[in-house]
Amino acid sequence: MARWADGESGRRDLRMLPAALCLWAAALATRAVLPQEGTASLQEGAGGMRGLAVVLCLGASAVMFASVHGVHAWLRHARAGHAPPALRCASWLLVCMAAALTGAFATAVATTHDMADPAIRMSRTGSARATVDIRTRAPALRSASRAAACTVHASTRAVQIGAVQTGGVRMPSDVDVRVLLPDALCMRVVQGGEYRLSGTLARAPWDERTLQLTVAAADADTAVVLRAPAPWRRAVHTMQRRFFAVADGLSDQGRVLVPGLTLGVLGQDALCEGEPVDEVYASRLEEGCRRAGIIHLMAVSGGHYALLASAATVLCSWTLAPRWAVAAARAAAVVALTAVLVPSESITRAVVMHLFALGYVLLGRREQTTPLLLWTAIVAIVIKPARAADFGFALSCAAVLGIALVSGPLAAVLRRWLPRRMADALATTIGAQLLTSPLQLLMQPQIALWAVPANLLVAPWMDMATVCGLGAYTVSWCMPTLGFALAWCASLGTKSVEIAADVFGADDGSAQLAWPSDTAGALRLAGAETLVVLIVVLLRAMARLRDDMSKQCTAVSGRRIGASPAPFVRMRLWWERTWAMLTCLRWRPRGPAHAGVARHGVRHADRRRDGRREAGRRRNGHRRAGRRRRARRRRWGIYARSGEAP
Repeated sequence: MARWADGESGRRDLRMLPAALCLWAAALATRAVLPQEGTASLQEGAGGMRGLAVVLCLGASAVMFASVHGVHAWLRHARAGHAPPALRCASWLLVCMAAALTGAFATAVATTHDMADPAIRMSRTGSARATVDIRTRAPALRSASRAAACTVHASTRAVQIGAVQTGGVRMPSDVDVRVLLPDALCMRVVQGGEYRLSGTLARAPWDERTLQLTVAAADADTAVVLRAPAPWRRAVHTMQRRFFAVADGLSDQGRVLVPGLTLGVLGQDALCEGEPVDEVYASRLEEGCRRAGIIHLMAVSGGHYALLASAATVLCSWTLAPRWAVAAARAAAVVALTAVLVPSESITRAVVMHLFALGYVLLGRREQTTPLLLWTAIVAIVIKPARAADFGFALSCAAVLGIALVSGPLAAVLRRWLPRRMADALATTIGAQLLTSPLQLLMQPQIALWAVPANLLVAPWMDMATVCGLGAYTVSWCMPTLGFALAWCASLGTKSVEIAADVFGADDGSAQLAWPSDTAGALRLAGAETLVVLIVVLLRAMARLRDDMSKQCTAVSGRRIGASPAPFVRMRLWWERTWAMLTCLRWRPRGPAHAGVARHGVRHADRRRDGRREAGRRRNGHRRAGRRRRARRRRWGIYARSGEAP
């Protein structure tokens, strides 16, 4: 039982994993079954459809409540720790069914809401001229399309068909839109502001579900600021602009990678007033990182928040702060970091997960990664079902789940063969790649063969580069010289990314393995990985069985059989003993020039003098004993010759 007790860990609590997977699958299935064009005939009854969806969602919640209540009532009739298998299966099925219903109905509500939106209905028949009130949700970035200079993610507030001068009807709207802006408006748009823009409203050519507003250069003069962004938003905008200006003084790889590692925005995508980044070099570097399997380093995820939360916890521990103070400090750090970063779905996952973790801090318990991740995925998808189809959110969740489940046991095995830090880094890389590889196939039909060594090469430098990059981002607005120094230090860490991209991402066909990029290909890769994991688990079980048998043989015969340490353990023991032998050697001084010998030499001389004295005492004792024996023999010889008793 001790082995099972040691293996039981809250970080591997998978009780909510089936529910999360069912909810995710139901959201994707509902999204596929109810496309936007499929409800075109329900335009007139959109209000009734919305009410029906709300009723269905409430019904799903009622099913979940009834399921939980029924399982709780059923558990009263079972002994503690001895629930029958039928009860466990029934409770598992009820919870999964309730989660699937919740995901399906939440997706139906979101789809119906989008169908009733005027902007979606306007763009269903094709492109239309409209005046749209938007609220920007991210900073403006360079556009890959030649039709615009920059692009910005926003949400609509109102839509008016035609121009403002025609006096058309303005209707409220609330959907996500991608805005393509001309060069004259790129520097004027700030995250968090509300603007009125005139342009062409249509569906994006690469995705029918994405709404796109294209503002021509002739319409730049008609742009109106409805509500200026908050002061702290303008301050963040200034910090970003100053940071990009400081990064322009770095080398080419620093200009590309330092903003990417710090903010998740590559240097060629950032808006700056200086000379733009060489597009050929930037494209080659980005493609090399993709082939080497390290492109995820350019997306901000939980690493930034983990570093900041750890720093806040350490500072509070130095001051002996109570739990509520630690939770407040971590919450403030998470909110402040979220305010200055460029929004993305991976950041959303990290924010929700760290906010949920504050409950563990307040209760004084150790954080449990897997339950936090599963509840984060459930809540995030229910709030916004479109996240179920977002690759960034899926990759972030898969990477964290793989690290939580695989890295611990794998690191324990690798530590027998490798140094501790190398084993931990290798286990973390393999755990993340194990679950994210099938998802990456859906985006790119190749498998990065050198992803593990490439990540091992760059992993030791990423924390240092991230800290220096965030420091440069923090001080560049007021101290550009210090900001440039920190950014230069960060570029030293990102140099390893360029080396890994050149070495492991070479364009010679040896860096990637061709693989089908459809769903069947992803399932095949997942099956192959599952088979490998089963083989590893079987080998580990056989090793445990061998250890148990050797222990039994030791208990019976007193001699241990087949219990030799691992090669790395033997090498480490040899080195420790050799180092101890070399450090314990004491050298004897020679000649009168060494009269002022060091203290350890004096101690060594004292030991030698004491040894000589002890040897002299032993010799003297042996001599006295010999004299006594000889005297005794002489006396016995005299008595024997005279015939007298001794």
